[in-house]
Amino acid sequence: MRLQFLGRGSGFSNDHTSAYFITRDKDFVLIDCPASAFEKLKKIDYSKYGKIFVLITHTHGDHVGGLGLFAQYAYFVLKKAITIVAPSDDVKADLLTLLTIEGNDPSWYKLVHADHLKYTYWFGHPILTHHSPQLEGKCFGYHLLVDDVDVIYSGDTSVIKPYMPCLCNCASFYVDVSVHYGMIHLKLEDVLDDLIALTKVGISVYLMHLDDVEAAEKIISGISGIKIVTVK
Repeated sequence: MRLQFLGRGSGFSNDHTSAYFITRDKDFVLIDCPASAFEKLKKIDYSKYGKIFVLITHTHGDHVGGLGLFAQYAYFVLKKAITIVAPSDDVKADLLTLLTIEGNDPSWYKLVHADHLKYTYWFGHPILTHHSPQLEGKCFGYHLLVDDVDVIYSGDTSVIKPYMPCLCNCASFYVDVSVHYGMIHLKLEDVLDDLIALTKVGISVYLMHLDDVEAAEKIISGISGIKIVTVK
């Protein structure tokens, strides 16, 4: 598993989905920042790392609920201004509003568009997807390079098609699935054949944002190449 997970649960769970990785330049890259991840984020020794990046997929509370607090913690305790990465101008504007409402001064953090990272080796591009109708056009996944492997991170999604062009041989696909609820999420049983087909061409599939881990384990039991993410 290329990413380290702080949580793998869905919106109303106790451990909302969030993951991180370390670049070869020793920068710390966090994907989404729910409130449930904050206690774990405080326990990390950031003295070993350089810059702190936070990639945001969308602005639902289970993905950004801890962002303002983490920005404050990094600035006042770690003495670092984190770089918050928005996948689009619209999401950037919404994040600015959120951070301002929570009392963050713009000097405490750096808020940038994803284009800001286009010259880094590890950042590919945002992937626009469909998730919640209320956030249509504002929900994204990411194409990243982690340990020299293509990582496709779906974010919250109800469709698999936007990620297919990025899923090359030997890629790792971290995908949001639901056991009991579809509509704004991929339902595991509905998409299982597609995921199995991906494993047959060498793609490693990791399930995240789960509403029922035990049920998901039963569904994928005996299927090679599909795993549930483990939490650090």
